[in-house]
Amino acid sequence: MAPEEVTLTVRLIRSFEHRNFRPVVYHGVNLDQTVKEFMAFLKQDVPLRTSLPPPFRNYKYDKLKIIHQAHKSK
Repeated sequence: MAPEEVTLTVRLIRSFEHRNFRPVVYHGVNLDQTVKEFMAFLKQDVPLRTSLPPPFRNYKYDKLKIIHQAHKSK
């Protein structure tokens, strides 16, 4: 069985109080990887993204919200 790939939107949240968040879209994410592997990938990828402003790239995130479409409906 071939690994299924999906598109995920990760919402990087710096501050709930000030509503500082930035969505980042990842295409072709393998569903066979674990959450720990995906978090490690994000921690390496976010500082390298030139589309994000420096405050979002340099912030040390401890929690991330993953937005998905259940059953491809919405």
